[in-house]
Amino acid sequence: MKEENKLLGYLKANHIKQQQVAEIIERSLSSTNRKINNHSDFTRQEIQRLHDILKIPIDILL
Repeated sequence: MKEENKLLGYLKANHIKQQQVAEIIERSLSSTNRKINNHSDFTRQEIQRLHDILKIPIDILL
């Protein structure tokens, strides 16, 4: 059974585009997509920026 992607669900529910996330964390869209889809990890700084700017709960980003 596939694990639920809480971050992807949150972004969709709040109409936040992956491109917007990419711009905030200053990464390419493809790099950001890998992070959102759990193929690589967000850095602490990226998590903090997304929390501060987009108000994404930290527990969703971890």
